[in-house]
Amino acid sequence: MKISLEKLSDHYFSAMESYLSGGGEKALESAYEIGRRALDNRLGVLEMATLHHMALKRLLTRKSGAEGVAQNAGAIERFFVESLTPFEMTHRGFREANEALRVSEERYRELFENANDIVFMTDLKGNFISINKAGERLTGYQREETPGKNFADVVPAEYLGLARRMLEEKLANKIPTTYELEILTKDGRRLPLEVSTRIIFHEGEPTGIQGIARDITERRRAQDALRKSNEALEEQAKHIAHAIHDDAGQLLATVHIALEDTIREVLPRNRKPLEKIRGILYEIEEHLRQFSHELRPTVLDDLGLQAGLEFLASNVSKRTGVKVRFENSIDGRLPAPVETALYRISQEALTNISRHAKAKNAFLKLHANGKNISYSIRDDGVGFDAGAELSKRGQRGLGLVGIQMRLDAFGGEFSIKSAPEKGSELFITIPLER
Repeated sequence: MKISLEKLSDHYFSAMESYLSGGGEKALESAYEIGRRALDNRLGVLEMATLHHMALKRLLTRKSGAEGVAQNAGAIERFFVESLTPFEMTHRGFREANEALRVSEERYRELFENANDIVFMTDLKGNFISINKAGERLTGYQREETPGKNFADVVPAEYLGLARRMLEEKLANKIPTTYELEILTKDGRRLPLEVSTRIIFHEGEPTGIQGIARDITERRRAQDALRKSNEALEEQAKHIAHAIHDDAGQLLATVHIALEDTIREVLPRNRKPLEKIRGILYEIEEHLRQFSHELRPTVLDDLGLQAGLEFLASNVSKRTGVKVRFENSIDGRLPAPVETALYRISQEALTNISRHAKAKNAFLKLHANGKNISYSIRDDGVGFDAGAELSKRGQRGLGLVGIQMRLDAFGGEFSIKSAPEKGSELFITIPLER
């Protein structure tokens, strides 16, 4: 409640007079309360000094005022000091807060300047406001050059759509986003980064972007050495599979012809052992064909992922009794490495389902939504504790490490939804930009 200086002066004088007349601690508390009310009304120490001066003046105008003031000088001083206590406490609080803020700012500045990752700020239009030393070192741009630059000046055209979508997602959902892109350094090199950004708000309104960007050159190199290792293994598997399918198949065909000729030449009563051998040859031929298809199905190379997964689903259903259904809404073929990765992941997942899930049905669903390739593998089995499985460090069960390693090559991710007796679902996304 607003109070005038004149009214507060009357309260101050009355309280001081009461204190000097033996009012004790209660009157002294009044001095504190007057100081607090003055502070609430945005009065300062100078105004409190004015109140005190006015009270002394009124005391001096009384009979034997000077003598009384002299005799009570100590008490008058204590009263004045008590009235200033709220100001002292507030000042101390500000001082401590400012000291904490200073320490915090120094710590932030130290982290900002000495971080190995790029730390930057932009406005909502993507204009750079600040960048740290790591940003200077990795991009080649000095910090005095960055305020005149926009995000679009350093991000290649093929990544601009991704960056804009991430901004829209942050603004819509008010949550941080993490994504990978490349930027162009000052000398024209492409630098791959993992970027984590969040919206800066002021009084509830978005005002800018704060981000941390990590150089993932070594990660990309490791991924490339891996997208290459896998391709080499697949080529080797393809060669062996074709050798088994073609060479071994032709050899068995030759043996079949020779065996048929021999069977015709012997008497009927002597044909039974030869017919038994013929049956064994058929079994060998079937096993070799099955092994060849599991190693590298020719249908995957010749006709693509849809035909490969339909073939895989059919074989698993026949071999295990789990009914596997496949649904695809993607027209045409995907890049060969993506088809291979999804086929191998399907093999691993269906093997787990047939061995551990005790499922009757499994469902494979593949589609694209304009931004991502989405693929899910679901079963109606006994399920498992997905959280516990995903929290394991080191070598995980269920082939999860291998799945993530295959997806890393394309910037893909996976998640698992499962619970005991509720079945399970493996959900995969691969960004189309990659």
